[in-house]
Amino acid sequence: MFARKVFYLAGFDPRGARFYHQLLAEQASAAGVTVSARRRVEGDVAWDITDGASFTTAYRFLAWDDIVRAHWPKGPLAVARGTLGAYRGFLAHLDRKLAMKWPWGSRFTLFYPGATMVGVPLVVALVVAGVLALVVAFALPVGVPAAWRVAGVAGLTLAITAGVTVWLLHKMHSMWLLRFIIFNHLLAGRQTSSELDARLDTFADTIAAAIRAAPPGEEVLLVTHSNGSILAVPLMARLLARFGGTMPAHFALVTLGCCIPLLAAHRGAGWFHLLLDEVGQGDFRWVDIGSPTDGACAPLVAPLQGRAIERPAGLRQFSPRWFRYADPATYKARRADKYNTHFDYLRRMETPSPLDYLSLTCSAQSLDACVAAFEAENA
Repeated sequence: MFARKVFYLAGFDPRGARFYHQLLAEQASAAGVTVSARRRVEGDVAWDITDGASFTTAYRFLAWDDIVRAHWPKGPLAVARGTLGAYRGFLAHLDRKLAMKWPWGSRFTLFYPGATMVGVPLVVALVVAGVLALVVAFALPVGVPAAWRVAGVAGLTLAITAGVTVWLLHKMHSMWLLRFIIFNHLLAGRQTSSELDARLDTFADTIAAAIRAAPPGEEVLLVTHSNGSILAVPLMARLLARFGGTMPAHFALVTLGCCIPLLAAHRGAGWFHLLLDEVGQGDFRWVDIGSPTDGACAPLVAPLQGRAIERPAGLRQFSPRWFRYADPATYKARRADKYNTHFDYLRRMETPSPLDYLSLTCSAQSLDACVAAFEAENA
């Protein structure tokens, strides 16, 4: 049986292993693959995947959701305060020449949540105030003092606007994006907790031990999604240091929905840029998968953007080409739902793709075989 170990590093998501285990189990079940129950392993969460005949995957969820929750602003006011500082930092430090090389959707997504934070309450307040003014003008008795009318309209406008704004921002997924931006502003300035560095050290030790212990023929994959790709940079720098700059051939990095350019283009993240240089000089296999329909990442952009080596020699970049593997109606609906589009890297469309998540983690094909099959299918 083909054997692999997968170390999965999620994005800025407080939901933890349970959500990702359930998502994978649902996808795998439809493909006739069995996913075991979750179990705790040295602070992480692990499970096993097999079809009982051709492959087995030892899957380990690298847990940092507790750190995410510690940096998750609680409530709209906390988000608003964090947003002001985050956008002030990004506007002051963003390398616009580099950012202009991102797809339009990626640039839009960076500023869209901040614009909604300002624009939505203004629009809602104007509409609510206008409606209430008409109601007060025609419904209240003529003898009610004007000051009372104004105070009533103002108070109700503030209350209704606050509630409706929070509801709309959640519906538009702006609150999630704002928290993502706030966290990466803190990360760029090294203002996150020291626990994150300690956790990355532990992850590196765990993965390095698995690489060294792997029997002949076993593959070891570090798979990251979304914000996890940013953390993959300091994590890979640690791994490269442990292996003298050259990773063993049976190891590979896979980034899904890569966000690394967000900090690569942040002039205030000097510490991160030094690590980008270290990673750029490293010798390792790297498969980066990003869809042009996903604005919550920087698809197909050089991940080490702005550095002397922008694309390491071992890097291969692909669009998942979901339209080739999905029913047209399904694809249209998924493309319109930008939040779920960002998680489609972890799902399978109606037709299996050699580079969908089940093929990468729940099949008897190695990563190189998956890449070759995808290239053959998509010329």
